[in-house]
Amino acid sequence: MNNFVKNKIAVFVAVAVCFAAPFSASAAGQDRYGSTQAEAAYNLGLSKNNFIQSLQNSLAKSSPQETLKLFDTLPAELSEDFDILYLKSALNLSAGNYKEASQICSSLRTANPGNQDALELGIVIATAQGDTKTKSALVNELLKKDPYNSAANITIGDDYFARKNYKQALAYYEKALVNDSNNVDAKFGVGRAAYYLKDDEKAKKTFKSIIEIDPTYAPGYSYLGKIAAANKENKIASSYAEKALELDSENYDYLMDYGMYENTMEHSENAIKAWTKAIKLQPDYFLAYAYRGGLYDAENMLDQACEDYKMVVKLNPDYYFAYEELGVIYLHKEQWTLAREAFEKCYEKQKDNISYPLMITYCYYRENNSFKAREFSDKVLRKMDRSSIEYAMLRVFHDRGGEMPLAQKIAQLGSRQQQGKMYFYLGLLYELYGGVEASREWYAKVLSMNCPMFFEYRLAEWSVQPNDSAK
Repeated sequence: MNNFVKNKIAVFVAVAVCFAAPFSASAAGQDRYGSTQAEAAYNLGLSKNNFIQSLQNSLAKSSPQETLKLFDTLPAELSEDFDILYLKSALNLSAGNYKEASQICSSLRTANPGNQDALELGIVIATAQGDTKTKSALVNELLKKDPYNSAANITIGDDYFARKNYKQALAYYEKALVNDSNNVDAKFGVGRAAYYLKDDEKAKKTFKSIIEIDPTYAPGYSYLGKIAAANKENKIASSYAEKALELDSENYDYLMDYGMYENTMEHSENAIKAWTKAIKLQPDYFLAYAYRGGLYDAENMLDQACEDYKMVVKLNPDYYFAYEELGVIYLHKEQWTLAREAFEKCYEKQKDNISYPLMITYCYYRENNSFKAREFSDKVLRKMDRSSIEYAMLRVFHDRGGEMPLAQKIAQLGSRQQQGKMYFYLGLLYELYGGVEASREWYAKVLSMNCPMFFEYRLAEWSVQPNDSAK
């Protein structure tokens, strides 16, 4: 349930309970009909209290949409009550019925000009609808009445935060706290802005103060975990993420974070469980598949990794890194056509990365399709700088010979990463034409550089120390 609705329900229950305080008819005196105005007010307050309590009880076990059905039983004498209509609007907001919420809230503002609660609710509804014009008008109206109004300043802070202007966002969140120092939403804004401004001490202090106010505030624990992780305190980070999950076990982001912290501590089983649950919660979102696939891959569980990577590219075709990982695994499994197709997808996204044309050309040769290998590499070569080492390497793959000067050229390169990649392809060239021992020497040279910043490094590892235990 929306925190805004939850908080307002609690406030209105407290108000209704106070209003329907114990009543003494004898003390109030009676009118000629044997009843009193005070008794009538008491009965109305009791009816209102009972109805709001029923809303609260329903929300504890049902959805806002189900709770809205209780308004069909609303006593007639409460049909125009401000608090009741306010809650109906807020519940429609929480249920996603924005049009109904807006209509009710508009009628409340018309009947109660300048009412702060109605204006604040209107801002929340307008924000949900993406109605920036109405939101801005309501914010300005609130600020005219009170420049330090919490809701208005939080809204402006949120707008700056969304634009990644964290410094300005922080200023408005802090302004929101001037007259309401315990406002959790404003404090959360301060903590979150400080976190992105890399002021960890301020962020940590703020989130801890939120938890002191509300120990059930899960986002506070989540951000404390992020701060701890940023400082490489992974055990502490994991414990905070675990606490956030205790309070909100179905939160995708908390599961992702917990999995990352556990994975950093090499608690692979816990990480996989967390990401698997995240996948069940949002099976149509790619990120958890990517994380779990990467862990399966690292654990040499290549079949499982392949399935996850395939889901990643199905759900997010632009995430070409998953195609790259698929290409590497298929290459290791000697599934040449699948490997080539994966690297072709990578090449579509990254035309400047020479690794992909080299891999595609290599796979065509392994598919016994020399014509396609040379046709493809010829098209790529036509667009390349002929003086570059990348051109020279693809040229020898195209020509199937003439590699002798390459080793000297590679040795003169200034980048260790570039050197490592080129040595790998030199080894691949020897492997292609039968020089297995020579190819392994070049792969060993790649590994001796101890620079595993490119995917070819892993293929070199497999080639020098073949691992046939892939699960």
